[in-house]
Amino acid sequence: MNKYLLGAMVILFFQIVNGQTGYKIDVTAKDFKNQYVYLGYYFGKSLPIKDSVLLDKAGKGVFKGKEKLPGGIYLLGFPNKKEFVELLIDKSQNFSIQLDTPAVPKGLIIKNSAEGIQFQGYQNYMNIKAKEVNALNQMQNIPENKKKEIADKRKKINDEVTLYREKIMKSNPKGLLPLVFNVLKEPIVPDGKKHPGGKFDSTYAWYFYKSNYWNGIDFKDERLLRTPVYEPKLDNYFKTIVYPSVDSINKEVDKILVASLPNPEMFKYNTSKLVERYINPEYMGQDAVFVHIFEKYIATGTANWFTETQKKYIFDRGYSLIANRIGDNAPPLDLIDTLGNPVSLNNLKSDFTVICFWDATCGHCKEVVPKLDSIYTAKWKAMGVTLLGVMTDGGLDNWKKYIQEHHFTSWIHAYQTEEERKKDNAAGRANFRQLYDIVTTPKLYLLDKDKKIIAKQLTYDQIDDVISKKILNR
Repeated sequence: MNKYLLGAMVILFFQIVNGQTGYKIDVTAKDFKNQYVYLGYYFGKSLPIKDSVLLDKAGKGVFKGKEKLPGGIYLLGFPNKKEFVELLIDKSQNFSIQLDTPAVPKGLIIKNSAEGIQFQGYQNYMNIKAKEVNALNQMQNIPENKKKEIADKRKKINDEVTLYREKIMKSNPKGLLPLVFNVLKEPIVPDGKKHPGGKFDSTYAWYFYKSNYWNGIDFKDERLLRTPVYEPKLDNYFKTIVYPSVDSINKEVDKILVASLPNPEMFKYNTSKLVERYINPEYMGQDAVFVHIFEKYIATGTANWFTETQKKYIFDRGYSLIANRIGDNAPPLDLIDTLGNPVSLNNLKSDFTVICFWDATCGHCKEVVPKLDSIYTAKWKAMGVTLLGVMTDGGLDNWKKYIQEHHFTSWIHAYQTEEERKKDNAAGRANFRQLYDIVTTPKLYLLDKDKKIIAKQLTYDQIDDVISKKILNR
């Protein structure tokens, strides 16, 4: 026999013996005879099912596959799909599970997986510590002289858990469980005496915490994705730790995406999460973060896994939002008023311009627009504000009738003719609906005297606050 072929066969034999060509998990669960059990895993907020097996009359079955399972925290799901026990699966993928359901988790017996056994031991240990903490938390009417004693007990439990985790981390620094512990680990801000100047400095404390937030985390390690701890940490970082200015967020977005770029799964997950967060952001102006991601990673083809439907939505939103970022010049608006006269946004001379895109048949518009007229007539007009109302849909006759019936006489009303709209479409030009990202109505924009966008996606009350503050700070 050819020596090279023989060598290959020997390698293949050892791979099969060591379970390196796939996974094989023997399951015994006598309470679930002749029923399906499931193998799922954590993935963000979802719990996808990877495999299932019908147990025989003795409650035995085997999960198996030709490809190795990606490392992560997996779930052995019960037949009702509502209850489960957690399993750590990483390097060891040929092992057995015996499940005594009434006694879970202590009734879970794992064999031939040192990492799985270690994880189970950690879970059992944490269950004990959780009971100790709960017992302290349930104590009521604690005398003043006993409060310090209780606080010391809590600290002792916390210190014991920390030492337990550190011992595991030292024994296997590259393991999945230490990786989970690194995600759970909170940076400890130095005592105020060690801050610059020798006293507590909140800015220094925030900077220290932020700088050490991701210590020990490798953004190329896709095992993070199959744990219940990574997504909450990522969400918390951008929600409460990163300074909420667009420039600051963009800098942190780049750090994480560039660091995860070598691993396609990590890059895909992080990009998708950040797109989801900023494509329709919680705070005004942060859609510029989505634009940054779109221009740098999506439009360039670096992020290229989207379906055609997703791609169309993302590209449409990207090109819409590029045109109306806070601080940029508002896109041109060349329209016709109710009498057929031309109206150009750039020709309107005023300290502030509020644009209201609305539809006379829209229920929410009917609620908001009369109130907008009232605040404009009573307050804004005297403050040097021009109010421009732009018809979006609903029909020209309905729009004109509504304006007349409600006596909206003190502001400018304009629309795009059907002829101009067809010209835009024929020429492939973006019309004002795209340029101003008109997805829902009413939609308000606030511009300064140079027609730069000051605010958008705010209520008329919020715009009133912005105008008042701008005038006050002149």
